[in-house]
Amino acid sequence: MLPPKPIGQLLKELGFITDEQIDVALDVQKVNPKFLGEILQELDFVTANEIAEATAIQNNLDFVDLDSITPTLEALALVPENMAQVRFILPLYVDGDVLTIATQDVNDLMTLDYLRKETRKQIRFVIADKSKISRFAQIYYHQLSNPIEAEIRTLAKKAAEHFPIDIVRLVDLIINNAIKDRTTDIHLTPEGAATHVFYRIDGVMRHYYSIPIDLHGQIVARIKIISELDISEQRKPQDGAFTYEFLHDKFDLRVSSMPTNFGENIVMRLLGRNSSMFSLAHLGFSPSNISKIEHYFSKPYGVILVVGPTGSGKTTTLYSALRKINPLEKNVLTVEDPIEYRFSFVKQTQVNRKAGYMFDTALRSFMRQDPDVMLVGEIRDSETAELAIRASITGHLVLSTLHTNDAVGTIPRLGDLGIPPYLIGSGLLAIIAQRLVRKLCPYCKVPKEILEEDLLRHGVHPLLLQTYPTHQIFESVGCERCQNTGYSGRMAIIEILEVNDEIESLIVAGATSQAIQKTARENGMLSLRDDGHIKVLQGHSTFSEVNRVVL
Repeated sequence: MLPPKPIGQLLKELGFITDEQIDVALDVQKVNPKFLGEILQELDFVTANEIAEATAIQNNLDFVDLDSITPTLEALALVPENMAQVRFILPLYVDGDVLTIATQDVNDLMTLDYLRKETRKQIRFVIADKSKISRFAQIYYHQLSNPIEAEIRTLAKKAAEHFPIDIVRLVDLIINNAIKDRTTDIHLTPEGAATHVFYRIDGVMRHYYSIPIDLHGQIVARIKIISELDISEQRKPQDGAFTYEFLHDKFDLRVSSMPTNFGENIVMRLLGRNSSMFSLAHLGFSPSNISKIEHYFSKPYGVILVVGPTGSGKTTTLYSALRKINPLEKNVLTVEDPIEYRFSFVKQTQVNRKAGYMFDTALRSFMRQDPDVMLVGEIRDSETAELAIRASITGHLVLSTLHTNDAVGTIPRLGDLGIPPYLIGSGLLAIIAQRLVRKLCPYCKVPKEILEEDLLRHGVHPLLLQTYPTHQIFESVGCERCQNTGYSGRMAIIEILEVNDEIESLIVAGATSQAIQKTARENGMLSLRDDGHIKVLQGHSTFSEVNRVVL
């Protein structure tokens, strides 16, 4: 039997690092004696998830992303919390007499022996990011001993019976539960008899709690105080932000208040400071689309835009692709609002409205910093758009995001921002439009045979049926591991408009969006819906999910 490959070699074979990055890490290792994997991670050359993926391959085990699985109470109850924390393990679920445990140290025979004796189960190790194991162990064991949902319902019941309650504690619990359930947005919506708490999870709004309407004013006042908003102003919308800590993790929350006929509606967006950076393949990009994106990100100049609505994963895609640019060879500068992912050797700056430091002012200053690549978090106005395009045609690669519905719709949107067609055509390299669809839970999805005529009725392109001749799809069911939703995590569906000579000529000539779309399709562009249907035919998602996010 061949010995396992060194972790550095595996990371290189997987395309996560280069020889040059390994050399830099080895230089650092001479003055900072740590494991090579640790140094590569500290230098931001690889992510903790990528280390875990390589470790899984090295040991011929499965890799799991803890962001997309919920441990069962049965599994958690089998392993004491102190053991999980000390040994960096997380029990996930039980199948018969087999207990599945997430770890990153498969050679810890002492822990393996302890688990077998303690649980009286066969132990199946899977590999996960060590930092996530520690963080989620804290969250789920905290939930086991201090059920958040039960405490919220107890407080709501006491309030309904007109007993005084701790509003600060109630607001904290609502945020804590949102963090536990991986919520992106918290909605506090007043209605006639109650305030309703909704969480947006995996892009879908879910109703969680109803709280007596009498408490709404106090809840809003508490949120306004910590967000530094004016509690006396209830007639117009306000925006604020605050930092929140839960189990030693810090989160940034953006707050928006809006007056309604029943009171102020509050929406809080959760921005974790431990955002996970993934590879494009992990995000759901096909090998052919990854090859196209890497091709354009290697260009010396031009504009690449990632477009879509709020919450469609544009920033994650942009930064995952940015990792393909070697900052040891190119001077990379960014301006963001806020900085979500941190990179070594990349000069990252953050918008500061009070100081007047915005996207356009940053772009001007970047031009004096000898840049090769400039990343602008978002194009929001005419001035930023023009500066980005002009920077691209003077020899710089510019990366940014924009709010449009599809790739072709970006061109008239740039026109609305005052950019002349000749600049759009000469500056653009490619436009990546995307949406996020929920992935089917791999543990409970069930196969279903489907006729070709039914696939065509769903709008599946006939050419796709030639590529995927086995007409089987999967349906969602729901189990404890996916919180009975049938889905676990999300993936991107995308379309890439490549601005070749033919497309550039159409843009410069002022052609309609329909004409550009038709030519792009003739050149082989797959639409968002096509990519979604591929995900369905591959067994990753469902037609209902594609229809939810694409017209």
